[in-house]
Amino acid sequence: MFKNRIPELAERIGISNAYQLGKALKVSPTLSARLWSGDFQKIGIDTLHKLCDLFGCQISDYLFYDGNSLL
Repeated sequence: MFKNRIPELAERIGISNAYQLGKALKVSPTLSARLWSGDFQKIGIDTLHKLCDLFGCQISDYLFYDGNSLL
């Protein structure tokens, strides 16, 4: 299962909700809500890069596989 650390990292830089995240990334409210909740299906690489730039990190810092399966 993938773990999402976006809310945790966002709060470190003063972003407390999906709306604020969307404004910072300049993405739609729908996309920012999906990112905040951990729904990464069909997320473009450009959006992943925007997150890296915003947080000053690598993709593995906010999204990682914990080794547990949903099966």
